[in-house]
Amino acid sequence: MRSLAALILCLPAGNAVSSTALRAAARPALVPSASPRVSGAMTAATATARPKFMPSPQAVAELTESATKDMLDRVEAMPLDLPSYGIVEASFVRTGVAPSEGTPPVVLLHGFDSSCLEFRRTLPKLEALGVEAYALDLLGWGFGDTGGGDVSVEAKRAALLEFRRQVLGDRQMTLLGVSLGAAVVIDFNAVHSDAVASAILVDPQGFIDGAPPVPEPFARGGIRVLGSWPLRSLANQLAYADTDAFATDDAIRVGLLHCARPSWEDDSVSWLLGGGYSVSSLVPRLAPKPTAILWGRQDEILPPAEFAPKFVAALPGAAFRWVEECGHSPHLEQPDALAAAVRAFLDSGPDAVAGDDDVSEIVRLANRGALEKLADGVKELDAFLDTPILDPNERGGPLEPLKAFVRSEPETAQVAASVLALTFFFVLARGLVAVLG
Repeated sequence: MRSLAALILCLPAGNAVSSTALRAAARPALVPSASPRVSGAMTAATATARPKFMPSPQAVAELTESATKDMLDRVEAMPLDLPSYGIVEASFVRTGVAPSEGTPPVVLLHGFDSSCLEFRRTLPKLEALGVEAYALDLLGWGFGDTGGGDVSVEAKRAALLEFRRQVLGDRQMTLLGVSLGAAVVIDFNAVHSDAVASAILVDPQGFIDGAPPVPEPFARGGIRVLGSWPLRSLANQLAYADTDAFATDDAIRVGLLHCARPSWEDDSVSWLLGGGYSVSSLVPRLAPKPTAILWGRQDEILPPAEFAPKFVAALPGAAFRWVEECGHSPHLEQPDALAAAVRAFLDSGPDAVAGDDDVSEIVRLANRGALEKLADGVKELDAFLDTPILDPNERGGPLEPLKAFVRSEPETAQVAASVLALTFFFVLARGLVAVLG
């Protein structure tokens, strides 16, 4: 399950907009602008075009969350001429907040095989707080047309740099990366540090290097599975702490929208065969930049106990904050907390971000010696063995006849359980003897 979680790395957001109707729709601000517009060198470029591909009206009609439809209405496109890679299409959604002197624009980068729609709940809240922000589709994912060209790490890096030049007027950026989006931040900063003012890493992926080599036919089959309802459903179950509220069928539909883009499968296969990001050695290069690390306390895709200590060690000056009652997707599950964190970060720096910063326990566990880990493992095994496999007081279910027997004949049931346990260990011992010769 862990390896699968590492592969899917955040799929809560995606299908296809050829949308003549949507193209004709007016695109008002997500909320009334919280900041007056300014003129001069600080203005951002205006992109009035729509992406060549957008989800079909039928796919949009099936959606129930208004925030998704609002975002789709506001998706813009800008052609980017990338040296060595040709012309590609950048697709993004921006807040209706004007540039502000001394405050860098925030560029929001989504996770693996997703789209800007991941930020459908956070972007309006950033706008209400007066934050100039851009939710950008990473090259090869989302709605932007790639022309079937290169979608490698280098091409993604080049696309972000050109987006900065054409849309942001070469201003320094605050890069906010969620999950694999954090790897994009780490990689980009290592090559174009001068373009990065600061960084916010949200449930970041930075210490799982590369993708396993896969033959092309298997890669294509795997990508088709990736675009299936069952796998997206599994990703939803892993992505949230409150699965009842957030792991919905509508979330799956949103997460599949971009998969109907004509070159999505070819782009995804190309990405998988290319090996992906390997940035663990580059994480410390963020150290000179103001950096905040936000982590959902209940993240099951990138468990903080396993990965957060590595970021804390690599970036000792960064501000770490827990996001409470949250899994792998604070931007979807706790958008108010994330938006407030961004506003505080921009106003007063990383240390101004609210939240619990205590990572002492997970750091202690990560730094245990071999004997201490063994002792803790024995304690965990002992606790597991003391846990009842069957609770007879819990009524119903397929094992109810067995539970009824335990309730009515507790002593006989105890003897039967002991005999079964002894038989199990006897068979296990015989098996070990046979294997070890």
